[in-house]
Amino acid sequence: MKWVTRSSQQSLKMPTTHVHHLLDNQMSLAVRAWGSQEFNQKFIDEISFYLSSAQADLDVTSPFDFRENLSSLANKTRIALLLAHDFFYKSQNKTEFAIGFEAAVFFQSKNELAWSSVGRFSLKRIKDLYLHTIFDSGTDRDEEILLPVELIGAEKEVEITSGSVILDSQTQLLLSSTYGGELIFESASAKQAHLQPVNNTMTYWYSLMTVD
Repeated sequence: MKWVTRSSQQSLKMPTTHVHHLLDNQMSLAVRAWGSQEFNQKFIDEISFYLSSAQADLDVTSPFDFRENLSSLANKTRIALLLAHDFFYKSQNKTEFAIGFEAAVFFQSKNELAWSSVGRFSLKRIKDLYLHTIFDSGTDRDEEILLPVELIGAEKEVEITSGSVILDSQTQLLLSSTYGGELIFESASAKQAHLQPVNNTMTYWYSLMTVD
């Protein structure tokens, strides 16, 4: 998948969202750290190590069960986030909060793109100049102040959104985090959509994802 990223920070700011493409571009990770930035690489390593191991060894084990309503690939992305959550909760945040992450991890195998997400992320499919929501988390929570809605590593339990889609040559997906408004179409072509904020005061980050 090809990612094109845009962002704008207004009076209320959220931490910078970093996108990483790893494992021969099979894996993409959008991560936003709340707290010390010194743990970012460790977080990336935790996610990529499990997914790399799971691809190389179909029988790789984990302390977390597979969910029957998810594909094998989506389960692997979910377990990767759960392992990272478990590590940071037990090693960094058990007695005092030091770091938490909002993250969305994507993993592609053949024509399937699976994901798991924690925090303020929305995933929409673009088709016929319409945005079709796949999932939307956090935009309805904060009316007065911009705060994280869910963090990996911060609490004992974490809520993870997972799923997958089948890709074709026309697939366009929009991964976004917005506060104070929404993104709307400015224009679109067969292979490239152009979006803009509904107002000039909103804070937003987005990546437009298209098939290479």
